[in-house]
Amino acid sequence: MQHQQKTPIPRFCHHLTIIVAIIFFAGITATLIQYHKLPATIPVLQSFTSDHAQLGPKIAIFYLPFVALMLFLLLHYLEIKAAYPVLRNNKPPLSHKQRQNGIITFCLMKNSILLYFTYSLLNDLTIALGRDRILQQWHAYLFLLFLCGIFSLGIVRGFLLEKRQ
Repeated sequence: MQHQQKTPIPRFCHHLTIIVAIIFFAGITATLIQYHKLPATIPVLQSFTSDHAQLGPKIAIFYLPFVALMLFLLLHYLEIKAAYPVLRNNKPPLSHKQRQNGIITFCLMKNSILLYFTYSLLNDLTIALGRDRILQQWHAYLFLLFLCGIFSLGIVRGFLLEKRQ
């Protein structure tokens, strides 16, 4: 059996991750700067269809970025693991192109999620400061459609690469 090497992560994934991380930490920094201006209780769970919201302590503004960071780290770990060849029962190991497809899919998903959650954080900060929401219902649906598109294209491309092999 031939020994396969680790598939390198594409350069654009590194650059994209750095840019998105800078945007995320800029959103966190903006929230920290405005934190003292927040009221003691802020809206934490909002419906897209009504103005009724549940209230929580102002520290709750950081719950969503924490979840985003954990999802980002999980997907980053999976992106790194996708670069290594894995022995599969009764099947040949994934090819270089198949592993690169997984890397790119995880890269796009993790960065999309972090960007959307940063946008959502800024929306929560805007609402907590008493201004109109910037995140509309169609933004959430568009994001979910975009994320499903990335995932679906990754799967379809993976199947096509497997058939070509």
